[in-house]
Amino acid sequence: MDELLGLKHSKAGAGLPVILQVDGATRRFGDVVAVDRLHLELVRGEFVTLLGPSGCGKTTALRLIAGFERPDEGHIHFDDTDVTRWSPQRRGFGMVFQNYALFPHLNVFENVAFGLRSRKQPAEEIRRRVRAALERVDLDGYQERAVQALSGGQQQRVALARALAIEPALLLLDEPLSNLDHALRVRTRAELRALVKELGITALFVTHDQEEAFDLSDRVAVMHDGRIRQIGSPRALYEEPVDRFVASFMGRVNSLSVTVLEGERGEGAADSLGPRRPVRLRNGARWLVPARERESGAERAEAGTDGLLLIRPEDLAFRDEGERTLEGIVRDRRFRGALTLYQVEVEGIGPQGGPELLELAGGAGGPSEGDRVRIGPHPEARLHLFPARQVGA
Repeated sequence: MDELLGLKHSKAGAGLPVILQVDGATRRFGDVVAVDRLHLELVRGEFVTLLGPSGCGKTTALRLIAGFERPDEGHIHFDDTDVTRWSPQRRGFGMVFQNYALFPHLNVFENVAFGLRSRKQPAEEIRRRVRAALERVDLDGYQERAVQALSGGQQQRVALARALAIEPALLLLDEPLSNLDHALRVRTRAELRALVKELGITALFVTHDQEEAFDLSDRVAVMHDGRIRQIGSPRALYEEPVDRFVASFMGRVNSLSVTVLEGERGEGAADSLGPRRPVRLRNGARWLVPARERESGAERAEAGTDGLLLIRPEDLAFRDEGERTLEGIVRDRRFRGALTLYQVEVEGIGPQGGPELLELAGGAGGPSEGDRVRIGPHPEARLHLFPARQVGA
């Protein structure tokens, strides 16, 4: 079934032991299937992120692994032991929640010590571990502070220290940075990854933020409708998405309806991405698409069939006059620091032959709004061609 859906998996850490294995876990709430036959493996010491939009099932998947939910079907193994029916306490995983779940009536020390006390650790061991955990998150000396008196970033670090204090083999994090401002989120996620790697902890992180997933992860699992659509390194997912959903969720992308031309495979010079094959856009213009063994998807877009062409803004360029370019008008340009994002309106390539806005990333010295331009893929562009029947949501 995974092959039919175009599901594409990759493993990190070849040769390292698998510490967590989720095998076909399904969770239903009435008629709603929140998690649908989830398969996931984590190797020891890697940082994996579940990435997807709200309602895709990523938090439910994390709760299944933590033990707060039980699957209706499937199994969860940790260190080769079936823990599917184990309680969260028995599993002993560290957990950091989106709202931090700190106890307002307890000070920082007691919040961090809570998990250790429930495990009946000796008092001296509790003091040692609490101080060590607070030092790791740069909060040593805050033991007697009231948690209500702390900033959002400090509360987040207290929650992380509480999870680290029990010295978990697996750390689960449910959007713990979502309540922080942008600058603090950027700084905190860098600190979080460095800390997790320093301690050698295996981590599973949940977020809807693609930039966050890229910054933190060894591998990213993109979820949609309760299933993992694709899992791999951030670069692999960005450069080789298996469908339109993955491509659009991993960054900005232009979508164009095309027809794959008959009998012209390999036309034009080969480049670093392999031989090229032509496609015809709605308005009759032709582009050359680098041909790959699987065209980035589970099925090939065969000659003579309709397809969907996905191209990222950075793979389009302003071009000189030529038959393999599109003519359009610059409708907008927005400064984005290292690049400028242009919106170019092209006639005849949208639905019912209407206009379509294409985004192009270029330098600040490009054309102005209202200028008539020609655009096309640059020679090393990565274009993704899918059959019309296999384009994803």
